[in-house]
Amino acid sequence: MGEFGRDQLLEKEELKIEKVQLSKEDFCYVRQMTARERDRFEQSLMREEKQSDGKTEYKRNLGDFRAKLAVNTLCDKKGKNLLVPNDIGTLSQNMSAARIELIVNASQALNKISEEDKENMVKNSEGGQTADSSSDSV
Repeated sequence: MGEFGRDQLLEKEELKIEKVQLSKEDFCYVRQMTARERDRFEQSLMREEKQSDGKTEYKRNLGDFRAKLAVNTLCDKKGKNLLVPNDIGTLSQNMSAARIELIVNASQALNKISEEDKENMVKNSEGGQTADSSSDSV
């Protein structure tokens, strides 16, 4: 395949799905996120705060990071999401850290979320970025 034109770029891409072995008998599936889903996931890691001077500041919000990623990527074998954002708290509270880590590791690999990416998300938010900032980063 050669150069992508407009039609190829806008065509719905088939997302990769991967089976995650949770125990000897138990497994689940995770899938790639679309660009929009990845953006929304990254935005969920930020919290908007109004300052006394009226400016808006964005701070990191890493609470339930693993559950947020799992909810965005857990799917059936055809790629249909199994969970919704309202499930984040319940999943985080009810699933063992060991089991959710298996899901998260597979999701990170499939979606190219490196440890450096996670650090950059945190660094970008720790800088006290304001709504007036010209940066396009999350």
